[in-house]
Amino acid sequence: MGAVLASAAVSPEPAQAQAANVQMIAFDIPAGSLQAALIAFASQSRLQLIYAPESVAGRRVAAIRARLSAREALQRLIENTGLHIRQVDARVIVLDRKAQVADRSGTVIASSDDRFLGELPDAPRSDARPSAPDATRRSQTEESGEPIVVTGTRIRGAVSPSPRTSTSRKSLEDAGITDMAGFARILPQNFTGGQNPGVAGGGDQGGQSNINNSATLNLRGLGADATLTLINGHRLAYDALNQGIDISAIPLAAIERVEVVADGASALYGSDAVGGVANILLRRDYEGGQVTARFGQSTDGGNAQQQYSAVTGARWSSGGWMIAGDYTHSSAIRASQRSYTRGLDGSQTLLSGQSQVSAIAAGHQLLTQNVTLELDAQYSSRRSTKATAFAVTSDARTNGLINRPEVRSYAVTPLVRVKLPRDWEATFEATRSVSRTDISSRRFTGGVEAPSRLIYENRLTNLEANAEGALWHMPGGDARLALGGGYRRFGLDINVSQSSGGVRRTTRDASEQRESLFAYGELAVPIIGPANRTRFGYDLQLSAAVRYERYKGIDQVATPKFGIVYAPHRELTLKASWGKSFKIPTLNQVNQVQEGSLLPASLFSPQPDPALPAGSTVLLVGGGNPDLRAERATTWSGTVEFNPAFTPGLQLTATYFHIDYRQRIASPVTSVLSALTNPAVSDFVTLNPSEALLLSLIEGLPQGLSNQSGQTYDPSRVAAIIDTSLRNTARENVQGLDLSAQYNVDTAAGGRLTFTATASYIDAERQLSVGQAVVDRSGVIFTPPHWRARGGVNWEQGPAQISAAINHSGGVLDDRFSTSATIAPFTTLDLSARVRPSVNAGPLRNVEFRLAALNLLNEKPDIIRTSDPAAIPFDSTNQSSTGRFLSISVTKSW
Repeated sequence: MGAVLASAAVSPEPAQAQAANVQMIAFDIPAGSLQAALIAFASQSRLQLIYAPESVAGRRVAAIRARLSAREALQRLIENTGLHIRQVDARVIVLDRKAQVADRSGTVIASSDDRFLGELPDAPRSDARPSAPDATRRSQTEESGEPIVVTGTRIRGAVSPSPRTSTSRKSLEDAGITDMAGFARILPQNFTGGQNPGVAGGGDQGGQSNINNSATLNLRGLGADATLTLINGHRLAYDALNQGIDISAIPLAAIERVEVVADGASALYGSDAVGGVANILLRRDYEGGQVTARFGQSTDGGNAQQQYSAVTGARWSSGGWMIAGDYTHSSAIRASQRSYTRGLDGSQTLLSGQSQVSAIAAGHQLLTQNVTLELDAQYSSRRSTKATAFAVTSDARTNGLINRPEVRSYAVTPLVRVKLPRDWEATFEATRSVSRTDISSRRFTGGVEAPSRLIYENRLTNLEANAEGALWHMPGGDARLALGGGYRRFGLDINVSQSSGGVRRTTRDASEQRESLFAYGELAVPIIGPANRTRFGYDLQLSAAVRYERYKGIDQVATPKFGIVYAPHRELTLKASWGKSFKIPTLNQVNQVQEGSLLPASLFSPQPDPALPAGSTVLLVGGGNPDLRAERATTWSGTVEFNPAFTPGLQLTATYFHIDYRQRIASPVTSVLSALTNPAVSDFVTLNPSEALLLSLIEGLPQGLSNQSGQTYDPSRVAAIIDTSLRNTARENVQGLDLSAQYNVDTAAGGRLTFTATASYIDAERQLSVGQAVVDRSGVIFTPPHWRARGGVNWEQGPAQISAAINHSGGVLDDRFSTSATIAPFTTLDLSARVRPSVNAGPLRNVEFRLAALNLLNEKPDIIRTSDPAAIPFDSTNQSSTGRFLSISVTKSW
């Protein structure tokens, strides 16, 4: 069966009751194949169509460019085809050749056309937020008709109790967004600190974390390693050291939509899904071809971009394929090009220049009546350059660091889908993915060069089997079960070498590997459904899931999740979820090299009472920890969705969330020099250590002891050991509120206006270990602001489209000095416009032009105080140096 995903709901009430409220849609469906026309219809009406591909193969239809009800448009398309319309539920329409519909006993209950009770839909919903209830898991793409995973539940037809946002490729293009890094910047639930190309600072700002210019999602600001990112529901190899997934390697042309569940989801997806899950869903196939060329630049200088992308493919009755490619080149932004960084040396990089080639291939083929083969494949290669000047009086080639990372990654996932008796379905999939980062670094001191090379290679092998189907029938619908399990192996190779005097020395050469076994189950029980609705209950579903994972030599974890979805009225839906989530330690955290330094005791001030003896030393040790265990979290959320009938096209959603994140991995000693007198870290300080303890610690240092005490090592003079090694000691509490509003309205001239507003409030705090002070992890410098928001309006009519959006990142407090200061909010205005000439022949046929202006008013970052003159003087985790960016693109389709 083929099908198309839709996100609008259809009323189950009789047509007579709806006749006075029929919504008209401005359809723009070009002449061509019936298959392509049905795809366009589903996209514009937001309905899910299910049909056999062979029933529409070879048929052609005339264009429909008129304001019609959805039913009228669909009837025009299938006229003289012998197909009939059958409404399965509030969102799903089946096109088949059956003249009658039978119940479970085989009794005829309605003819196909009689079953089409309601008008086909209300006004189309926006791509930014699904309607209530949620889309089913095994739905279909807007273009191919092939089934893919919809995030939030593994059960077909179930409603996810967690809040979910869905953003289509088209809505991103309409907003002037051209890559996945741009999507990360406009998602209010995402914190742009950490692995984000725009982060320009050093350790405080997190710039050292992004060693290869990647872009990762960081939901709720918990870290890229606490957000699980999937492609078509499957994992990829991690990026570099920090266990994030580089989304910038995926060309936008290959994407159908991005779904984000900002809620704990380890019960369904396993490790890393603490802040949430992002699922990047690809086009499953494509018919025809499309090429795009885009040029743009920041008006303040730098960031000159050129991008070339193409997508092509084919469809046939039993399958199809798609391949998309993208080449992007952008120049760097340097300190000399921005007024607020003129105090730095001009060679300092604020935004790295880079060149990237990426490609995605996807396909599906029906092998037998019940067996389908699907394949996803991805490749990318990126080179970038970043210069860091250590002083304001000399450039990076005199006193500084120049990094040139090269990142290559690939992934291949074949999947076999088998239809089983009694409405069951099984899938068998395998993934092989590799990401290799190769960084050539040159450190300059007084013009003397010291080259080094860092290589990080992440590998993933994943084997998984899943099954889903109905267990028993209830008045509210079928109780359904999903089961699955598998094996995962991932590894990390690290090679670090340095050159001195023409001699290259390897300082770290390690190959680490980890294996896990996992199994899960999910049950959804519909108590109230279409067949037994009452005036006090429109829908009611209970759900439960549990997952078990065992990591050899590390930990074993079982995580449950429970949910309820209750709609007391067709206009109001209430959701609640509670569950456990976890994140396994990264391979680098476990295997990071232990280092030891011997320091003079006189450095530590104040000293304990009584003071350490004159001439004594202190041993400082730190690094990874093989005894690390899983980080664990308890999460819950509550959501209210309101779709009032008195204002058709309006959606209001509010979600409260809470995360209690325990056993977080961190170094519990932040201030080494005061550790000897700080009772809160006394557990990590050993006074008057024995010779045996010192010997065992020093023998365990792979690089030996670094003696910086100015005297010969003497164990009798070591007065204390301070251990800063990573431990499961930290705890974070995160709570907040997500709000969204959306309103669609048809204009008198036949166009459509869509108003959207989304906002996220977060309040987070962290305690490094028991007894230490609780500190804010939101609303202060280099952390997520309390508020992030985006609001906009989009107008579309025929070949023209214009959108405007305001992005807001709230102000934060700079509390690093004795006197606190407020950093002003960062608010930008984006404009984008598209036009498609209405010609049927010649070079402009099927050509589209787009102009975009991001940060049109050229908002600049607020200046911050720095103790180092060479430090970046703005909070680059929350405010961007890009400035006003103008671009033009041309797209040709055939």
